[in-house]
Formats: sequence, C-alpha cells, structure tokens
Amino acid sequence: MVDLYFAGSEAFTDIVFDEPGNILMSYFYVGHKFSKFIELLENKSDNKKLFIDSGAFTAWTKQKPIDVEEYINFINTYSEHIELYGQIDVIPGDIVKGHTAEQVEEAAAATWENYLYMRPRMKKPEGLLYTFHVGEPYRYLEQALEWRDDNGQPIPYIALGGMVGKPMPTKKSFLDSCFSIIKKSSNPNVKVHAFGMTSFNLLESYPITSADSTSWIMTGANGNITTDVGIIAISEKAKRLLEHYSHLCPSHQEAFERTISKYGFTLDELQINYKARLKYHLRYLSEKASNIKYIPGPKKLSLF
Repeated sequence: MVDLYFAGSEAFTDIVFDEPGNILMSYFYVGHKFSKFIELLENKSDNKKLFIDSGAFTAWTKQKPIDVEEYINFINTYSEHIELYGQIDVIPGDIVKGHTAEQVEEAAAATWENYLYMRPRMKKPEGLLYTFHVGEPYRYLEQALEWRDDNGQPIPYIALGGMVGKPMPTKKSFLDSCFSIIKKSSNPNVKVHAFGMTSFNLLESYPITSADSTSWIMTGANGNITTDVGIIAISEKAKRLLEHYSHLCPSHQEAFERTISKYGFTLDELQINYKARLKYHLRYLSEKASNIKYIPGPKKLSLF
C-alpha cells in the first residue's frame, strides 16, 4: 500500500480529522496555530499520520522566506506527533522571470546544504526528507543516496518534487531516471515520497512509499467526482460538459450511483455540497491507496 497524504488539510480541519486518510499541512500556514491541530489529532483513534511540508514553495511565491531556525524549533517541539517533514528546499529563479540553468544548479546545491544543516539539529532526523526536484542535475540525487551519517547509516527516506503541473511523459521520464539511479546506488531500499502526485497508474508503476496531492480539494471544488473510470462532472454548472453525469448511459449512471452509495453519499448531496464531495474523495482515495500494489513493467498511463 501507499501512504497517501491529503495536502491542504489545514484549510479543512472540520472534515479531515473525522474522515479516513493521512494529513499533510504546510508550515507556512499553520506554524502559529499548530497546537490546536495537535489537540484534534490526539483525540482521534484511527492512527492518522501527519506530514509537515516546509511551505518553501509557497513562501517563494509570496516572497516571504522561511526562517530555518524557527522551522527546526517548530518541528522539534512537535516531533512526537509528526511522522514526516520536508526540509527547507531552495526554489530557483523568479516566479515571473523564470530561472536559468545556473540558478537551478545553485538551488540544487543550496537544497542539499540545507538538508545537511538541518539533519543533525533534528530530534527525529529519520523523518526529515531530502527533496530532489524535476530539472535538477541527477548527480545531486546520486550524492544523497551515497551519503552516510556519522554512524554509517544512509538517508532512510527522500522526496521527489517539482512534478505538479508537469505533463505525464515528463513525470514518467523523471521517475524512470530517479528509480534507475536508486536501484543502482548503495541505498536501493530508500523510501520515496512523491510530492503532488496521486496518479494511481504511476503509483503502481514505481516502488513509491508515500505520496500527496491537493486533487481531492481541486476536483471536488470544481464540481467533479473521481471514480475508477475517470473524473465525472456532477454539478449543475457543469451540465454542458460531455463528462457530466447526465450524459452517461443508464447502465453507467447506475454503476456511478452504486459507487457513491458505497461511500455513504447520494447524487443530490454531492451535486449541491462541495464539502460532501471532499469527504467522498477522502474515503474513496484512502481506500484506493490502501489497495495499491507495486506492479513493475510497462502499462498504459491515464491522465489521472
């Protein structure tokens, strides 16, 4: 199975703490009010795992840098509750002007230096994820895989990032290269987290340990429902779309209604209530992730 983390959970605490699934929150948004989330987490008995993302990308877009020391202190304060946490990575260039190859190189080097700075200062260093991004020179991934701490131990868990918004062929090429390097390294059993990716076809194609995505929010907010046969539009505003429920043949409509009923919802409820759609996705995607099995070999990849 894959540990699936629902990113953006800090915006929907009234939902995520009462539904299945692991939680990913951004330090950028919750750092100053985190204690109330811990209280909610402690009152749950379903063993939810908590992932804290550093929020470095968000901070970069808003031009509000994250203080490394404050982030380290925050993670150490709540380390007993946090399963995984992202390092503070460095984003190259400018959100408007883009970046040069030289800036990508500099950012990759700075990201690795940040990891080396943070790791010995953490109460729970095994939860710290070094992040390697699409477009960075692969020698930085190779370097991380060959690194050893003072006790001769390798990095136990890394993250692959920069895939959000990239076309499927780019994602597949990146993952092919990364896992080929991992397999040939002296650390072939390293655990891997995939940032911003819940393509179940991809998750079955690579030995990925965990992943996260905001698709559960975005799909539901846009009036859609994710199913085994793709994304189905159900809101009244989307009736003109060919993928709307009303355009399905009767047998497919029946199958769709059986599916949503399995997770405790009616069509009318999901059509008018976007929070119901979010709850549906938490239940549906959690079950899907729990049944994922790594299946090596080529396969047809869908857009979802």
